[in-house]
Amino acid sequence: MQLEIMLFFQSIQCSFLTVLANILSFMAEETFFILFVLIIYWNMDKKKGFVIFSTLLTALLSMQVLKAIFRIDRPFVKHPDLIRADRVETATGYSFPSGHSTGASSFFSLIFSLYKNRILRTISVILIILIPLSRLYLGVHWPLDVAVGIMLGICFTCFVSPLFSKLYDDKQKLKSVSLAIASAGLCISFIFAILLDLAILEELQFSDLMKNLAVYSGGFLGLYLEMRMINFSTEGNIKVKTLRIIAGLLGALLFMEGLKVLIPSAVYFSGSFIRYSLVGFWATFLFPYLATKTSLMKKEENLQ
Repeated sequence: MQLEIMLFFQSIQCSFLTVLANILSFMAEETFFILFVLIIYWNMDKKKGFVIFSTLLTALLSMQVLKAIFRIDRPFVKHPDLIRADRVETATGYSFPSGHSTGASSFFSLIFSLYKNRILRTISVILIILIPLSRLYLGVHWPLDVAVGIMLGICFTCFVSPLFSKLYDDKQKLKSVSLAIASAGLCISFIFAILLDLAILEELQFSDLMKNLAVYSGGFLGLYLEMRMINFSTEGNIKVKTLRIIAGLLGALLFMEGLKVLIPSAVYFSGSFIRYSLVGFWATFLFPYLATKTSLMKKEENLQ
């Protein structure tokens, strides 16, 4: 049955739909998520940004654990003679469940729940449906992959995001939990990176899990330090907020892509651990720290 569904999507492929599917697929990838989470966290509402970051990354980590457990091959790997796949560079790791479907359903259901704007909510519902379908159209996931991914993402929004929202309001507890997550997560992801470099762990099984855990842990370490040392405000005019996003994203891009050239191939995964943990740390601490020193941000106690 699953193969028949995949063959149907193969049969309707055309240039227009392929372009559309690629655009939709991009809207559930790390670049898109980083951009919009940082816009919310730095410029709009710290609490909502935190809830989206923590819930989304927790959902993605859970998805990566399931991938490592089930190890199901992707359609184009299992049936290379029948399935023509596109955007395969985003099809990292195993197939079940779909990371794009999990991320899209988590992120856009969070937008739906946190914002009451009718247009925004309508767009969110449409994207929760269309992004998983784009993965079927592109031939990189089975129907069961996307169905479970959708359910996983929505379940985390319904049941986990309220816990993070409540946690954010208890700053002392949030500091303790953030430090615990950062300490455990950085240790585990670093061990994974070393074992991947030594070829003891399988790349397809653990690479993405290590990267997600690294950015998650780096983000929580930064959050802990930010609460202790900065406590920045999202206030500012349009010009200042625009400069924040430009400068902040350039910094994140420097860590993500610029450091690649300095990493020897023999320690690629250890280098990836450093890059991804620094992106999380940059988002929640390093950039806010530098921004408060350059008037791009103000500390809460400095506001009039």
